[in-house]
Amino acid sequence: MKAIYYKVLLLGFCCFLGANTLSAQKATEYFDPETDPVATLVNGKLRLIVSEEVLVRSVRMTLARIGLIENIDRQYLEGHWFLILESRHALNFEQAVYVALRLKPDGQGNYFAEHYWDACTGEACSGCMFDQAAQRCFCKYDKPGAPGENGFCMHTVSDDPLLKKVPLKPD
Repeated sequence: MKAIYYKVLLLGFCCFLGANTLSAQKATEYFDPETDPVATLVNGKLRLIVSEEVLVRSVRMTLARIGLIENIDRQYLEGHWFLILESRHALNFEQAVYVALRLKPDGQGNYFAEHYWDACTGEACSGCMFDQAAQRCFCKYDKPGAPGENGFCMHTVSDDPLLKKVPLKPD
């Protein structure tokens, strides 16, 4: 009788471990910006934990204007780390899109995406940037196809989540 009891107990324990392993595997199949850090601070430098490809797919869920990403950078501005994405507009390759997503620390060196971001979208500008001091967008270059004429960038500020939950591997 004891042998049967121990076998049932062992079988139950194995099922418990298997269920926990399976749920852990399912949990790691997605990047969830509400629970997963974007970056970590190592020797004073902010390093991405999530691949650039996953970040781009996550951003595109909210900001469809993001096209070809030209640069992903991390900058420390006015007491906060920001994730900076510079890209081409998805529908018009001549236009630029610049996004600055503020990151928040957890006190253990990990940084999560905040629900605050700025976007500068080219309206006749092939190189939008954000001026942190003036809190405005500006165009680095002339209007495309019109040398000597200033370009223009639209400024969007949002406190909605920019990053969305996405699978770690593309479908």
